[in-house]
Amino acid sequence: MSPRRNRAPGIGAARPWAAAAVLLVLAGVGCRREPPRPPEGVVFVVVDALRADHLGCYGYTRRPTSPHLDALAAGATRFAQAISSTPWTLPSLATMFTSLYPSVHGATLASDIGRWLTDHPHFKPVTVLDESRVTLAEMLRAQGFATGGFVQGSYPAPEFGFGQGFERYDANVHPGIRFNVDALLGWLEGVRPRRFFAYLHVAEVHSPYTPPPPNAWYSTTSPDPRNRAVALALDEERARYRRWDFDPGYTGWLDGTWESLAAARRGRRLDPRDVEHLTAIYDRGIAYADYWIGALLDGLTDRGLLDRTVVVVTSDHGEELYDHGGVEHCRTYYEEMMHVPLIVRVPGLGRGRVVEQEVGLIDLAPTILDLLGVEGGRSLQGRSLVPLIRGKTLEERPVFGEASQVAGLEAVRTEGWTYVHAVDGEERLYDLRADPQERSDICAGEAPRCAALREQLNDHRQAMAAAAARLALPAPERAQVDERTRERLRQLGYAD
Repeated sequence: MSPRRNRAPGIGAARPWAAAAVLLVLAGVGCRREPPRPPEGVVFVVVDALRADHLGCYGYTRRPTSPHLDALAAGATRFAQAISSTPWTLPSLATMFTSLYPSVHGATLASDIGRWLTDHPHFKPVTVLDESRVTLAEMLRAQGFATGGFVQGSYPAPEFGFGQGFERYDANVHPGIRFNVDALLGWLEGVRPRRFFAYLHVAEVHSPYTPPPPNAWYSTTSPDPRNRAVALALDEERARYRRWDFDPGYTGWLDGTWESLAAARRGRRLDPRDVEHLTAIYDRGIAYADYWIGALLDGLTDRGLLDRTVVVVTSDHGEELYDHGGVEHCRTYYEEMMHVPLIVRVPGLGRGRVVEQEVGLIDLAPTILDLLGVEGGRSLQGRSLVPLIRGKTLEERPVFGEASQVAGLEAVRTEGWTYVHAVDGEERLYDLRADPQERSDICAGEAPRCAALREQLNDHRQAMAAAAARLALPAPERAQVDERTRERLRQLGYAD
């Protein structure tokens, strides 16, 4: 996918003595050459609700969901065990952007979202990423980077604190991934030659698992040519989405709409054929998003940017596909929820490398700062993964699970083990090597290990409380969300 480089004219015909002279000059220069310049910028892609085990590069063979991401991974560093710290978007994004655990950054609550009020001056529906928390975008902007965000979904919106540090932040401005990709590439053309940080948040994999809906703002009969063009493009996208019909023979009740998913959440049982269809329509969203991520990579290549840009693709959390009797996300710490893809393409570094060591999304901000040669803040709780990209090692350490929408539920994910602790003292332990599907709780038979992980979780809890006190972070304010954002949250399943 890299742009071709043409050989300089005449080099192949150089005289031997001239070639020797050139080599001597280059040898002299090599003795005093400066380190290579850091990459020009970063394109950071978060594919909402994308579980790792449904991508070809992570071993998925059932359907061709991810040819473009697979090709990207082949020329990048793929982290085989990247773990989220939380099973839903708001706290996960905040952890990625601040390198703080949820209990420290404070953007953790969604239980009061149904109590929203219409009195905007006093409207406090959900915790936000407070402006006192310094974000990756803020750190880069302070160093002169151009910063642009192109996002879909309600929780990435500025009302919840994620516009901090961005010069341009298009949140739900463009109707779908195609238009956000176009806007991002157009923005890059305008900000060069400045170094840049571009953030793309993709909602097409997230439920509902249905084609892009018609948009009442655009009409093929509009007198405005631009409006008509967008309406026609949306028609094209609905047709394109339907190309990936992986289960055309299904005639059951589960169609991927909010109504059918709500019925499943309320307890309507899925039989094996329903589960098969649920998986197929989830995979369709991955294939559609993958198509446009491929277009983004092509656009970077066409502009001569791909080989000067760090590309990071990950997800905020995974998705339940009835693996343990549930659908969607927010409540559990099972592998389908916490194991996310992480692909990091760095020009000239780590090509084709697979890192098996467990890492966390909390490590993303320090890694990006390190790759760009920017000093990070002292409050960062994650660490740079650049040594792993270079083929070195780091000390193993666990990833802790916090801020589930089940109050008090916490977890420890360490090499080969998942330990889950509930507020009532219930414990579960899974051996991921012997039981990768997490079917057998072995805490009773592994009492010493369970006790050690319980103590580790207690130590983490105390350390996070001390970190919050040490950083003197104020209690986060709550969002003031307008009616449009409220409706968007309803559409994404976060409100009744």
